[in-house]
Amino acid sequence: MRLESRTTHTFRFGLAALAFSIALALGNTSLARAQSDDASGNGASAPVATDPAAAEQNAQQSEAQQAHEAADAAEQALESATAQRDQLESDGASQDQIDAANAAIAQARAEKDAADQAAQSADESQ
Repeated sequence: MRLESRTTHTFRFGLAALAFSIALALGNTSLARAQSDDASGNGASAPVATDPAAAEQNAQQSEAQQAHEAADAAEQALESATAQRDQLESDGASQDQIDAANAAIAQARAEKDAADQAAQSADESQ
């Protein structure tokens, strides 16, 4: 019973670490975007183009950049989940723990694939 409790705690900690790393990566994206918005809003910046085509191109570039940042965050989450599973295996964790970690890896891989596809689509739309 104590081993199961420790195992559950370890797995929950791993999931929390994974969620934290994703949130941190997304937070960095938001911070960079906020700084970019601040720079474009200050009077010393370059004049804003009023050409609709230029504005659309800028929006597409911004979307592509965000898609690539999301793909990078998803890759980091996959690496984190894989490292967590490897640690469980090296610690001699139960097969249930390893199976749960493998499920987390599969989910992270699916999210990474989706983010990569979104980044590719964003690149193609430019």
